[in-house]
Amino acid sequence: MEEKPLLMLPTPTTADRARRNGGGGNVHYPPRNQQINRITPKFQRLESAIARQNASFRDSLTGVTPEHALVFETVGTIEDFVKAVNKIDGLEWLIELQEYISPDDDFYEIKDGERNEDKELSGRLFLIMSDQQALRELKSLWDRYRNGEAFVRGYTKFRDLFSQLKDIRLWDVEDRFFNTGLLEDWEYRLKENEEIIRFEVELWYRSNQTKRQQVSAAIRDLISRESGRIITESVIEEIAYHALLVEAPIGIFEDIQNKPDVSLVKADSIMYFRPVGQSIVISPDDSDEIIELEKIEETEVVQRDPIIALLDGLPLQNHSLLKDRLIIDDPDGYEEYYQANERIHGTSMASLIIHGELDSNESPIPWPIYIRPIMRPNPNDWMNKSEHIPEDVLLVDLIHRAVKRIFEGDGTEPPAAPNVKVINISIGDLSRPFDLQMSPWARLLDYLSYKYNVLFLISTGNYTGSMTLDIARDEFQQYKDDPIVEKKVLENISNNILDRRILSPSESMNSITIGASHTDESTIETLGRRVDLMKHSKLVSPISRVGLGYRNSIKPDLLFPGGRQLYVENVLGDEGSAKFDILNNTNAPGQRVAFPGKQGKLTETIYTRGTSNANALATRMTAKTYMMLEKLRENNEIGTNLTDEYMTLMLKTLLVHGASWGQAYSLLEETLRNPEDRTFKDKNVPRYLGYGFVDGSRVLNCTDQRITLLGFSKIKKDEGQIFNVPLPPSLSSKSVKRRLTVSLSWFTPINANNLKYRQAQLWFNPPGDDLLVNRLEADWQAVQRGTVQHEILEGDRAAPFLEDASLGIKVSCREDAGGLGDIEIPYTLAVTLEVAEGIDIPIYNEIREKLRTMVNVQAR
Repeated sequence: MEEKPLLMLPTPTTADRARRNGGGGNVHYPPRNQQINRITPKFQRLESAIARQNASFRDSLTGVTPEHALVFETVGTIEDFVKAVNKIDGLEWLIELQEYISPDDDFYEIKDGERNEDKELSGRLFLIMSDQQALRELKSLWDRYRNGEAFVRGYTKFRDLFSQLKDIRLWDVEDRFFNTGLLEDWEYRLKENEEIIRFEVELWYRSNQTKRQQVSAAIRDLISRESGRIITESVIEEIAYHALLVEAPIGIFEDIQNKPDVSLVKADSIMYFRPVGQSIVISPDDSDEIIELEKIEETEVVQRDPIIALLDGLPLQNHSLLKDRLIIDDPDGYEEYYQANERIHGTSMASLIIHGELDSNESPIPWPIYIRPIMRPNPNDWMNKSEHIPEDVLLVDLIHRAVKRIFEGDGTEPPAAPNVKVINISIGDLSRPFDLQMSPWARLLDYLSYKYNVLFLISTGNYTGSMTLDIARDEFQQYKDDPIVEKKVLENISNNILDRRILSPSESMNSITIGASHTDESTIETLGRRVDLMKHSKLVSPISRVGLGYRNSIKPDLLFPGGRQLYVENVLGDEGSAKFDILNNTNAPGQRVAFPGKQGKLTETIYTRGTSNANALATRMTAKTYMMLEKLRENNEIGTNLTDEYMTLMLKTLLVHGASWGQAYSLLEETLRNPEDRTFKDKNVPRYLGYGFVDGSRVLNCTDQRITLLGFSKIKKDEGQIFNVPLPPSLSSKSVKRRLTVSLSWFTPINANNLKYRQAQLWFNPPGDDLLVNRLEADWQAVQRGTVQHEILEGDRAAPFLEDASLGIKVSCREDAGGLGDIEIPYTLAVTLEVAEGIDIPIYNEIREKLRTMVNVQAR
C-alpha cells in the first residue's frame, strides 16, 4: 500500500479572539454588620498573637525587625488584590493558594434561587508578609470598613477582602508541618535510634535580595542554636523558591508546640518543613525467573546528538541491549556508589525507551539517549535494593542543575546535550502526593520546559498498598472469574482516591503525565496462586495513581501499557472481606526488560510493571514520532515546513492526538457514576483515564479514509488565528459515520505566586456544526484547564457543503495569571478527519489535492 504521510496545513489567518463559555452559581456572603461581628474578635486574637511573638523576638533576636506571615482566608477570589497589597509599605505579597471551604450559615452557594447545602466553595488563602507599620495601616483599613467609611482609590480591594473574609490569622507551626510527612519521617528515624535528621526548610520567597539574605542569616542563626548545620542553600527566582537543606540532632522537633523560646519551628519566615530523599524506587523481589537473551540482532547505532534524555538511576551501560546506545553524563560521581547488580531502574527504563517491550521484537531507536544519574542506591535499605534521591542534595536544586547542564553547560563546560527535545522523569516524591498546591518541583519543570522548549514526560507514581474488595473472603473463589471482581476493584480505587493521588511533580502543567494501563505483550500459561483482578486490558492499572491535576486540570494526561499487575490473596482477609497483596516479582506477565544480573552477566532480562514502564514507552513513542516528523520535513510535497522551533511542541501534540477512552468509559460509568453526578466527564473519568489510551498507529501515518493535518504558529494575548481545513467533496451529504479529532498544545510561562499560575491560556472551539458532529469523551471545561486541549467529535447525519468548503478552526489566546505582555506563545495543532475503513470516500487524496491549491494560492 502506498505510504500516506501526515500533511501540513497552510499558515493561519488572523482574527479576533473567540469568546469563552462559563457560568455557575453565586456565593452568599454575610451582611456587613454580621461580618463585623465575625471578624472583630479574629483581629483581636491576631493582635494578641503578634504582641506575644514580638516580645519573644525582643528577648531572643536583638536587632532583627519582626515580620509576620499573615493568612487571609476568603471565600471566592479577589482579582488584582496583589496591586492593593503593594500600595502599603511593609506589606509584601507572598503567594495565593487555593482551598475548598464547606458551606455554613454565612457562606454558601445560591443556584437557581435555591441555597445549595452540599456544594463546597472555592476559597483562597492570601499569604502576606507584614511589618509593624503595615499592620497598623491594615488595622486602620479594617476600622474604616467597620465604621462604614469610604475607601480611597486604589484601596477598594481591601473593602472587598473584608466583605469576603472567612478568617485572618498567623501562619503557624501546624501550617509548617501540614501534609509534609516530616514528622512521620522524624518519628520513624527516632524509632530507628538515629541521632541526626536531615530535612528541607522551605522559606517564604522574598523578592528583595537583601530581605532574602537577612532571612537566611536569621534562620542559619536559629539552626546553629539547635546545634544544626546548613548543607546547602538554593534560590531559584523564576519559581519563587528559596530553601535550605539542614542537618540537626534528632531531638530538634520534640515538643514543637510548647518550646517557650523563638525556636526554628516558630520562625515566621519559614513556609514548610519537608523530608528529603523521598523519591524512592524499589526493585523487584528476587526470583529465579531470569531469562537469558537469545542471539541479539545487531543494528547500527547512528552517532548523532540525542533527542531523548533520561534522569534516573545509573543503567548498566555494557548490557548487551544497551551497549553503545547510552551517553552517560555523571558530573556528581554517582557511579562510584553503585555495584553493577544495583543498576536496576535505570537499566529497565533505558531498555524500554530503546527497544520497547522485548516480547514485541520491535526495532530499537537508531540513535543514543542521554543519561544523567540523579539517584543512588539507598544505603539504609539493603534488603530491597532500592534507589533514591540522595539526602545530601535538595531535589529541586539537583533537577535544576541537571537540566541547565543539558542546555547551557556547567561552568566553563559546553551544553551536554542541547538538541534534547524530551526528558523522561519516572520517579516521584512519595512524601508529596498532589494536594491543591503546585509543588516547587512541578513549578521548576514548568519553568524549564518553557525556557528551553523541552517536553518533560512524568510518571504518576505507583500505589503498592493492599486492596480490600467488597466480597466476603470465603466467597471469593466462586467469584474470581466473574466481572463483578473488576467492578469491585474500581470501587476500591474510587473509595481510596486520597491515598492514590499522583505524586509530585506529576501536576506539572507544561509536562505530559503518564499513567499505566493493565496491558503488556507477554504470554503466560498458568497463574498458580496469583490473581489477576483486572480482566480488561484497556483499563487503568490497579497500581497506577490517579488525578486530577492543578485546578482540576486533566492528569494523568495519557495511559500507556504498564504491564499486568498480579496479586496474591491474603489468607487472613480484612475483617471478613477478601484482601489482596501486591506481587512484585520478576515473572511474567509484565514487560520484559534488560536486567543487571547478579553474576556480572550482560544478557539477562526480567519482567517488570508500573507507571515508570508506561512513561518509558511514552518516551519511546515520542522518539518514533520525531523520526516520522524528520522524514516529513525532508519529503514535504506541499510546503509550510515545520521548523525546529516547533518540533518539541509537535511531539507533545501528537502524543496526545492518538488518545481515546475506548471501552473503559462505559465500564467506569456503569460502576462509578452516581445518577445525580453532573461532573462525571469533567472530573471523575479524567482522574482515571486522562485523555485515554494512545494508539500510536493513528499518530504516525494516514490511510485512504483517514488524514491528519499539522499546523503551527505563534500568538499573542487577545488574538485569534484560523486554520482552514479543506473538506473532501465526496463526504458532502453522505450519511456515514465520521470522526473529527483536534489537538492543541503549548508551553505557558508561569506566575508562581498567582493562583491562576499559567500566564497564557490557548483554546479552540470545535467546529462541529459544519460536519454535524458532536463532542465525545472529556468535558469541554476539563480540556481547557491545562496546556493541552484534545477533542473528539463524531456524527453520522448527512452534512451538505460546497465544493470548496473548509472547516475553520480558530485558536485563541488570553492572559490568565497576568504578566504576559506582548510575549508570543508558540503552539502546534493536529487535526484528523476520518470515516470508517472500507467506506469508499477517498478522504486523503481529495484533501491533499485541495491543500496543494490552497498553498499555491497563499504563496501567490
